[in-house]
Amino acid sequence: MRKQFVTITSVLLCVAMPVVLNAQEAVSLLTKQTQYDSSASIGSEVDKASLRSLLAEFTTLNASFSQTINDMQGQELQASTGELLLKKPQQLRWSVTSPEESLLVADGMTVYNVDPFVEQVTLLDQAALTKSNPLMLLITDKESQWEQVAVVQNKDSFVIVSLAADSPITKLVLNFGKDKKLLSIVSTDRQQQRNNLRFSNVIYDKNINHIDFTYTPPPTWVIDDQREQASSE
Repeated sequence: MRKQFVTITSVLLCVAMPVVLNAQEAVSLLTKQTQYDSSASIGSEVDKASLRSLLAEFTTLNASFSQTINDMQGQELQASTGELLLKKPQQLRWSVTSPEESLLVADGMTVYNVDPFVEQVTLLDQAALTKSNPLMLLITDKESQWEQVAVVQNKDSFVIVSLAADSPITKLVLNFGKDKKLLSIVSTDRQQQRNNLRFSNVIYDKNINHIDFTYTPPPTWVIDDQREQASSE
């Protein structure tokens, strides 16, 4: 029987049950899970502005990745490797090469979740899936996204806590190298599962072909179009 692997769909583009965090709860979470100078302002606008400035330094990102997902006890559930392409605004290509091939393409309007094993493509409405996800800060600078998070900087790392009632991710940590390139992302979801993404061969502002963010399924494959279903709910 085929083992079902959680891909970036469940991390970047998933729909989850509500996680309600008000500002006070977000500060508490940051205090418990972040090391910081006692004189620093928790969730400060200065830290948020610093992260925005850092993310604004690139328009495209190309990198290899290794991914591990652990449960709340720290036990590894899954591991995978592949390649990530992203282009601002709103475009992403997530290609898993091992242990099983899969592909996710987001063109700014539609998400194509490609499963070669069953020869099926699921079409999802991107806006509905990403409106409250703090990971979208990587590919958009919309004010509405930044208003939904609290940010604390600790040297070359940034801890982001979502304030949105319907966010699938409660905490996100972005780690940068001395060259200001993204080294890793650690996200924690509402079930306390931790997704660890480590990047290598990171290239900023590479000339990425727009074709990389389009997808046309083979004519014999099953198309599961869930976009109208999502908009009617």
